[in-house]
Amino acid sequence: MIRPFSRRASETAFLLLVAILAGCETPTTATTLRDEPKAATRVETVRVERRDIRRSVDEPGQVEAFEVTEIHAKIAGYVRAWHVNIGSQIKKGQLLAELDVPEIDAELEQRKAEIAQAESSRVQSEAAAKVARAAVATAEAKLVESKAGIKRATADLARWQAEHKRVDQLFRDRAQTGSLLDETLSKLQAAESAREEIDAQVLTAQAGIVQSRAALDKTTADLAAAATGVLVAKSAARRVEALLSYAKIVAPFDGIVVRRNVDTGDLTIPGAQSEPLFVVARSDLSTVAVGVPELFAAAIDPGDRAIIRIQALPSRVFEGKVARTAYALSAKSRTLRAEIDLPNGEGKILPGLYAYASIIVEERMKVLSLPNSSLFMDGPQAFCVVARDGRALRKPIKIGLSDGVWTEIVSGLDGDEAVVKANAAGLAHGQSIQAIDPAKLPPPGVKP
Repeated sequence: MIRPFSRRASETAFLLLVAILAGCETPTTATTLRDEPKAATRVETVRVERRDIRRSVDEPGQVEAFEVTEIHAKIAGYVRAWHVNIGSQIKKGQLLAELDVPEIDAELEQRKAEIAQAESSRVQSEAAAKVARAAVATAEAKLVESKAGIKRATADLARWQAEHKRVDQLFRDRAQTGSLLDETLSKLQAAESAREEIDAQVLTAQAGIVQSRAALDKTTADLAAAATGVLVAKSAARRVEALLSYAKIVAPFDGIVVRRNVDTGDLTIPGAQSEPLFVVARSDLSTVAVGVPELFAAAIDPGDRAIIRIQALPSRVFEGKVARTAYALSAKSRTLRAEIDLPNGEGKILPGLYAYASIIVEERMKVLSLPNSSLFMDGPQAFCVVARDGRALRKPIKIGLSDGVWTEIVSGLDGDEAVVKANAAGLAHGQSIQAIDPAKLPPPGVKP
């Protein structure tokens, strides 16, 4: 009886058949498959270019007015009239509104009257000072006159003293009578009295000088007090005039009225705690404020060039410089505030517009450059792959500034090499390649 093959026997027979077929392969075919060379890898190449490489910090920002001022009332009063509205172009010193403050008007009239009164007092004091000076001059003249009389009286006294002595001697010598002696004695006594009278007149004249000088000092002091009174009255008037000047609300600079919160008849409340009468913004100069992240804050300096694009003005690009930075980072956002001033002569750069700023922190002009895709790093060393004679040659290079797309080549290349554009790290040194120069390819849609 013939027994059927088991499953194990069937598997053994299949493996044996495969081995027989493999052994039947000719040696020539197997050798050809093993020795066939690999096809060259097709790679796209680029040329080293001279380009401007910039490293920039690109951040969003917003447009702000260079100056925005809230105008409050300095004094309480009723609004007599307002002359501008939102959107009004204003000039520095232009009248914006007027207040009615009658009590200050009345006080100013009072101060002016006080000035007139003080001026009258000063005039009176000046006249009194003139009289006092004249009195001093009179007293001094009397003193001079009295001193002149002293000389006369002294000379007269000396004469009668000598005459009395002579007559007395003659009387003793019995050459004269007693009546002549008595007469000369009377003359001598009269001369002595005249001298004493002149001395008294000198003392009186000296006392008069002292008295008149004291009066002059008093009138001089009164005159100074009157002059001071005039200054005080004028100062008080100027204070009231200064207060009254606040009744006229004027523009602090050239600009535009952004907001008006005042109507005729409103009672103004002095101070910044109240709502401002007007809000005005400077229009000839705008500021783009940018928050620079902490990572790039140290690289931003005043004077760095900045390119500004404003979303509402897509067809225009503005260029300026970083005017100032806050130096300290915000504790909340960890960003550094940088401000870029832009001239706004046309008035198109409106406060509040969204802006995008590219602040150029470093720049290299016309340097050898390669696209970043053609470079790779092996540890700290940068490499590119040069296509030469159908082979891939790894070239160590020194790189410089990068803008994220292109990188400066400091050394390692001459500038005329064809460099593999992408995936260069996957090519072995000396590997066979077929270089494709994009500049020599036909335009899209044209068959080679």
